[in-house]
Amino acid sequence: MTTPAEKMWHDFTTKNKIEGKTYQTRWFGPQDQPGEINRLNALILSGKKRSTSKPLAYYSAEQEAVPQVGDYFILLNGDMKPIAIIQTVVSELVPFLRISGEHAYNEGEGDLSIEDWRARSLAKFTKLMQKYDTQFTEDKPVVSEVFEVVYSEK
Repeated sequence: MTTPAEKMWHDFTTKNKIEGKTYQTRWFGPQDQPGEINRLNALILSGKKRSTSKPLAYYSAEQEAVPQVGDYFILLNGDMKPIAIIQTVVSELVPFLRISGEHAYNEGEGDLSIEDWRARSLAKFTKLMQKYDTQFTEDKPVVSEVFEVVYSEK
């Protein structure tokens, strides 16, 4: 039996004549907050949110691969159902204080300024890394990712 994500992937790869590629599922925001996931998805699907970032230490703690250029992800909504496919187009390791204003703007949240991004992200990353008994500081490396929507149900 084919899952909805598998069907979406099959339809996308068949239509675009893509062979030999794989995908992972992904969502933005805490899994236990479907409303937040849906809010972020709305920003992604509207084109306002085109980038994201997480501390490098998060990927190590979760034993999760750092997104690489060319990676495909089935984007899930708050009900964990597929709604789109995104592809990583840039993935860089950048010190927190070196994140660019362009990246902050492309994250599509807050007032879009680097100052607002730093304040929100420092609080978010500090809280996130406390779960792993790791302290996040402004000199720590961050994975800065840019993605694009390559397929959407809409």
